[in-house]
Amino acid sequence: MPARWQVLRRDPGSVAGPAELTDDWAAARTLDIPATVATAFVGNPDDHDWWYRTTLTTEHATSIEFEGLTFPATVFLDGSPVADCESMFLPLRIECDAGDHELVIRFASLNHWLKTRRPRGRWRSTLVGAPGLRWARTTLIGRAPVYGNLPAPVGIWRPVTAVTAQTRTDVVTKVDGNVITVAGTSGARTIRLTVVDPAGRQIADDTTAPTQRGFRFDVAVPSPLLWWPNGYGPQHVYRVRLEADGVEVADRPVGFRTLSVAADGFRISVNGTAIFCRGVTWSPPDPIRAFADPDQIRDQVRTFAAAGATMVRVVGGLLFEQAEFWEACAEAGLLVWQDAMLATFDPPVEQSELIARELISVLQGVSGNPVLAVVSGGSETLQQPEMLGLSHDESVIEVLESVLGAAVAEHSDAHYVRASPSAPPGTADLAIRPDTGIAHWFGVGGYLRPIADVRSAGIRFAAESLAFSNPPVSDYVERHFGSAAMAGHHPDWKAGVPRDRGSSWDFEDVRDFYAHEVFGEVLLAVRRTEPERYLQLGRLAVATAMRECFAYWRRADSGCGGALVLSGRDTVAGAGWGLLDSDGAAKPALAVLARTWAPVAVLLSDEGLAGVRIDVYNDTDAELRGELTLTATNSVGVAVDATRPITVPPASSTAFVDTELSGQFRDLSQAYQFGPPTADAVQARVTFDGRPTVYDVLVVNPAGRQAASLLTATASPVSEGIWVLELVSEVALRYIEIEISGWRVSDNYFHVAARLPRQIMVTRQSGGESPTGTVGSIDLRASIPIRRSV
Repeated sequence: MPARWQVLRRDPGSVAGPAELTDDWAAARTLDIPATVATAFVGNPDDHDWWYRTTLTTEHATSIEFEGLTFPATVFLDGSPVADCESMFLPLRIECDAGDHELVIRFASLNHWLKTRRPRGRWRSTLVGAPGLRWARTTLIGRAPVYGNLPAPVGIWRPVTAVTAQTRTDVVTKVDGNVITVAGTSGARTIRLTVVDPAGRQIADDTTAPTQRGFRFDVAVPSPLLWWPNGYGPQHVYRVRLEADGVEVADRPVGFRTLSVAADGFRISVNGTAIFCRGVTWSPPDPIRAFADPDQIRDQVRTFAAAGATMVRVVGGLLFEQAEFWEACAEAGLLVWQDAMLATFDPPVEQSELIARELISVLQGVSGNPVLAVVSGGSETLQQPEMLGLSHDESVIEVLESVLGAAVAEHSDAHYVRASPSAPPGTADLAIRPDTGIAHWFGVGGYLRPIADVRSAGIRFAAESLAFSNPPVSDYVERHFGSAAMAGHHPDWKAGVPRDRGSSWDFEDVRDFYAHEVFGEVLLAVRRTEPERYLQLGRLAVATAMRECFAYWRRADSGCGGALVLSGRDTVAGAGWGLLDSDGAAKPALAVLARTWAPVAVLLSDEGLAGVRIDVYNDTDAELRGELTLTATNSVGVAVDATRPITVPPASSTAFVDTELSGQFRDLSQAYQFGPPTADAVQARVTFDGRPTVYDVLVVNPAGRQAASLLTATASPVSEGIWVLELVSEVALRYIEIEISGWRVSDNYFHVAARLPRQIMVTRQSGGESPTGTVGSIDLRASIPIRRSV
């Protein structure tokens, strides 16, 4: 298929068909598809009709598949309408004979389409102002303000493929036990199947002739290698490849794994091992084009996997993801929670079958891929009517109760839930209740509960949580906004701050609330005089809230099976919800979460009168043996120093309190307050045989802003392009920040205890011969330069 298409913009309804545009194409703009009109035109795409055109020559009868056209659209072949797009989320297929052809697509104005009156739902969505959108099978990006000030995607948003009608092949893959089943339909004379194991060895090669267009292969794999979520074991991926009459028509990842979900609460087990799910709600890397380059997808997936994530959720109301996303998740070990494309609306009963077909199309496309774990009936589809006061009987949604569940059961081994959030099946609990089933929990967040509320909230599984206006790093702020002085109330800055439609507050207000809780400073005064420090307090308050919540949720005794951050990436420039900024770079909170999410980790927490708790985690598939050292220091010296051997079995954890290690009561948490604090900070260090040392530091007595001279940072070469940076502070410091352009640091935004050296590996990426930069802390008045060892 030609990649380049011509595009014209016209007033709604002003052109009836392609014949009226014959003389206009010479002045048309061109786009390389997939591409929406917003990549080339300004204004609101929903206000206009858009006409796409290309020509092609086919030597044989040809099948043309549009993987994604936005709604509403009509396809014209050689001047005649041949197909209507009924859903943005369904592929559309047409056939043409051999010869020269003109292909034209009209994308009608959605706003004009919405002017036709249609039956209202039983409730209104709070996301958008146009109730008629419940009838439009399209994304809410560009239509719901909470997702960012974006243009709506209109146009060809997925690839268009053309193959001979004879070789057009539809295929579904299924894994059952040690058997891979590949079945489908094709007009080809022969279908050849090859299966390749994770080491690249071909383990099956078979050919069959379709019978009445149908074919099936069953391949038994002796002792198959299992696929595991990130951190829990290796990601063994097999590949299934099909040829139709010698033409490759499929190349899919396949994995062997079992999946189950505990009935009490919501805890996922893979291969019989309970998985603590942590990760993000997925944001499209390119929400304007609505299609991303494969490298963008892989980089974003790998960034979350490198941070220790085990799950991402594709959210209802946004977009189904492209094939490269599913491939990348299989390689990286990220489980996927997939919503149906529903969000807060009362979906028309007349569209139930259409919505099911959308979901089935996705399930068939990813069949055999081991990452799909959960399918839900959309985002807040049950919660919305509950929050408006409707009873269950007044708000039953048939497509959620039976239709989608049946589709998932037939086409996938994923676990189906009616919606996100939702109560446990068979209970009378409300979906909005956070402590029984699947929650969207913003107690720490929009509802301004103290951070400690996480301990009493009883979260079993949070499919969304911890949404804040999360500022990017200072370089990003300067690049996009000029300076930190723009933060607060400048319209350009506020355009990137999320706000619920109709609310009198935004998520920057939420962040300020927690910055005050964590640091105790008057944010208004700080913003007026030190705008960069104001943003840094906000960045680190967000990091603190996320760290404290996940550190608690991850405990074996918390009752929580997992939580996902809203969201993975900002869709527009500014301080959005994302852990990544709109350029795809990590914000400080992700570095803090990476230590909390790591497969092998040690986490400290203040347990009040019980002391300081130490949790050591081993998600891996091997037993770990080593030493745990607990050291408490103050500005005078060491108050406690205790070491003990530890053994942590595979996929498990162990917990202690400080007195179990030291053998004596020292009030390290400063809970009893019998006198001056025993320690300013407590450090836990765990060294396992053959693995990097892991650390955590709990600062129990912050020193406040100190002189920069109390910290030293010395870099020493280790090998070509690799240095070690040693940090030593005379006082306990929170959130050390290392800034070295062109170099990657092994850790950042961490605490240090007084007089306990901390070594960070520094690896050259594009920098000079030696690392040059600065080291600072929220507790220092200024940053210090990195010095080179003599």
